Amino acid sequence: MVLLWSFFQAPVTCGAPVRGRMDGCRNNATGILMGCHIHQHRWQKLKMLIFRRRVREFCSGLFSDGKGTLVTLAAAGSFLSGLVALIPGVAV
Repeated sequence: MVLLWSFFQAPVTCGAPVRGRMDGCRNNATGILMGCHIHQHRWQKLKMLIFRRRVREFCSGLFSDGKGTLVTLAAAGSFLSGLVALIPGVAV
């Protein structure tokens, strides 16, 4: 549940590429994978995951500020704890 919350509901900054800004869009967004209220930014963030040359840009945005870092670490921690709980022998 924490992983889904992190991807789709956590309060973070958008970070979609914007002309003239090196750090991307600074609007509030919901979730790591979702963009802000601007419809085109949602598609831009999705494209960042699909196109290989843009994945590095998306991953660097995960740790851009304090909120993003906290949400990213919560998602990674919940994913790892889910693996340990569901697959026997992973914790060894």
